[in-house]
Order: sequence, then C-alpha cells, then structure tokens
Amino acid sequence: MLATRLTCDQCGWQTICGEEEIAKRLRAIGLLRRAPNPLSELVFELLRNNASRLTCDACASVGLMIGLPDDADQYDDWQQAVVCEVCTKPIPAERLEIFPNAKRCVDCQDVADRGEEPIEPDFCPKCGVLAELRVSRASGTTRYKLFCTGNPACRL
Repeated sequence: MLATRLTCDQCGWQTICGEEEIAKRLRAIGLLRRAPNPLSELVFELLRNNASRLTCDACASVGLMIGLPDDADQYDDWQQAVVCEVCTKPIPAERLEIFPNAKRCVDCQDVADRGEEPIEPDFCPKCGVLAELRVSRASGTTRYKLFCTGNPACRL
C-alpha cells in the first residue's frame, strides 16, 4: 500500500499517513464508525470525498489537501506507527519486531499480565470522540452520564 500526504493550505503543515491513520482521521469526523477493518478502496474513496472536512493538527483549520509523498518510491514498504489500543500511545518499533501482532504497549500489557484489566476509555456513540463519565445534575438519586468532550454541539 502506498502512503498518502495530507497538507494544510493555511499553515503549511503536512504529514504522511498510512491506511490505518487515514481511517482514524475519518472516524474522527463521523465516518467508518461501524467498520473495524474497512476495505482499502473504501478508505481512500472516503478520503478523496471528505478531505475538505479533515482538520489540521497544527492550526486546527478545516480542509486538507491530499497527494503522494514527495519521494513516493521510498514509501513503498512504509509502515505506520501502531498505537496501543488502551492508552493510544505509539508502540515502539522494537516491540513490534519481536511481537508483530502486539496491540498494547509494554505498560498496558504488564497491567493485563498481572490479571488487572486497564480501564478503557469511553467513546461518544454519536461522534466517536472521547466521552467523560460525570455526575448528572438531576436531583434525587446520584446518576452518572456520559458527556462528549470533543464536540459541545453533540448532545449525548
């Protein structure tokens, strides 16, 4: 698979993304939420049609340009960094060399090996952004409710 370059016209920021990173960015704008392993063709078609909705990591302006990396030949065997499924930090390449199918970083895997399950974050079912569990303001019995942290207009 060939990598894709995303560029911001406003500030000049750019990044090179693989298929999984592109799928993650599409999920952030509400696409592919129900497809855990979407087809490559679908991911790149959605990217082409929705690049104008993606936000820049540097200046947060909406609308990115897509293209091939400057030196596309060097990215033929390019791999994207794998992030931990629990804490979302990048898994070191050394760990992936030994355990190519690793889904968790060393710290989160240590917690799981001790028999404890790490607390996995909750996500908003409407927009897919991290959600926060808060005490409801209703009187009477204490109730907890999920609140969307990313989009104030999203009424969870």
